[in-house]
Amino acid sequence: MAAVAPAPGPSANVRPIGQPRGGRAKLRVGVFADRAAQPRWLVEALARVASSDFAELAYVAIDGEPRAPFAEPVTWRAYRALDRRLFGRRADPSARSDIAALVGPDRRIRADRAAHVDVAFALGGVDDEAIARLARYGAWRYCFGDGRGLDEPLAAVHEVLEAAPVTGTAIRIRRAGESVDRIACASWSRTVAFSFARTRDTMLAKSADFLGRSLRALHGQGAAWIEQSTDLAPPAGRVGFPRGAALAGGLARLASRVVHRAVERELTIDQWQIAWRFADAEPWSGSLEGFHRLVPPKDRFWADPFPIEVNGRHYIFFEELPFAAGKAHISVVEVDRAGRVSEPKPVLTRDYHLSYPFLVQEAGALYMIPETAHNRAVEAYRCVEFPHKWKLAKVLLPGVWCADATFHRANDRWWMFASFGADGGEVNDELHLFHADRLLGEWKPHRANPVKSDVRGARPAGALFRDGDALLRPGQICTPIYGAGIALHRVTRLDEREYAEEEVRRILPATRDAVLGMHTINRAGALSVTDFFVRRPRFGARD
Repeated sequence: MAAVAPAPGPSANVRPIGQPRGGRAKLRVGVFADRAAQPRWLVEALARVASSDFAELAYVAIDGEPRAPFAEPVTWRAYRALDRRLFGRRADPSARSDIAALVGPDRRIRADRAAHVDVAFALGGVDDEAIARLARYGAWRYCFGDGRGLDEPLAAVHEVLEAAPVTGTAIRIRRAGESVDRIACASWSRTVAFSFARTRDTMLAKSADFLGRSLRALHGQGAAWIEQSTDLAPPAGRVGFPRGAALAGGLARLASRVVHRAVERELTIDQWQIAWRFADAEPWSGSLEGFHRLVPPKDRFWADPFPIEVNGRHYIFFEELPFAAGKAHISVVEVDRAGRVSEPKPVLTRDYHLSYPFLVQEAGALYMIPETAHNRAVEAYRCVEFPHKWKLAKVLLPGVWCADATFHRANDRWWMFASFGADGGEVNDELHLFHADRLLGEWKPHRANPVKSDVRGARPAGALFRDGDALLRPGQICTPIYGAGIALHRVTRLDEREYAEEEVRRILPATRDAVLGMHTINRAGALSVTDFFVRRPRFGARD
């Protein structure tokens, strides 16, 4: 899907993380905070835990001696206010909310009266080592960035000022008697180089799920989950707020990026185009040399190509998005070895956006499963007259906000890979896996969902394919821009209990082609197809 779906409303995904183990008592979580007023997104994360069937809030302990807040320079406060007005997607997730309101008066206590619990969750200037002794599974808190910093107000500050490609988030676990911390639920989000507000809004919206996700996994698997599902890390400390020349220089570079992008938007058109060729083998080098290019008019783009050979003829189905319409439909062209290409013809149009027309066959029937994220579903369409007539066969997954569902047959089962988004976040970061015995059967979530949480390769970028003995899964590199390139992952484990993959190489656009990105590769027989991203002059060039 070349056009990024907007963030959903309150009915966004309830993520399938796996069911809690039947009969096991809820985990008791003690919340330790240095003050009652805490960031709203953290309070909401704890509220989800309080209403869950796997954990409960035993008490909220307020320290009474809060650590002094960061003294933000006036220039930074002014920038943040303007940035939120221009680029923020919703109310500031770090606005303060009352943590004590999560529990009744009888469970609001002083820290020195805290009893033993399963998990001690820390907020602000709390001594993790001290509260870890009170918890069976240690002291937990959120951490941010490569340095695993503990200060929520600093999350993404350095990354935005330095234009780092990704911003990290995780759950840090400190257990009594251990010299190193453990990192769970580690994830990487895209740093929006021109906006601190946009970076934080999308990152924190996703991260709010991590606490509940980790507690649910702990509840279901017990102590073994901590040993098997966490990485070791040195103890994290405070990361200083940039000051003086460092802050001034960072803000100057940030302002330059904002101005540059504003001018760029006025003078150029962002456009996806398609490339294709016939070849006995396809190295996927990132170069478009030898490819035919399908260049759309300047009022639209073409992306997400999927090829198919039928009765010796070759077709490419793709997303066509006229800018004035604000949504895309699915079109098709026929191509041949002489380089000829037919006029594009729409084949599937709905009241909502369609893209990524994945093609798959089962029992002699041909199905198209386009992305239908705007309709909050994964829908399968059966071909009734090739290539122009398709009929809805079944809604495979209702009520979900996910992108680019990709299907693969292995181990006598169908597997669906799809990128899921969280309310207020993006849909590029987290890969979920489902399985079914039939394409139109009952799809079950994988017990390890999400199987990947990394904007640098989670979102599908085309069908899985074989390279010798290796099964490769293409994933989109969605940083520093959406669709910057493709990461190829070798699938090393695929069954109903586990999934594992490792990146083997990246496909990045060749600079000599004046291409800024590519995010789909596919092949049918000898026909290879890809898409690529360019910026065309808005004025003075042919339409």
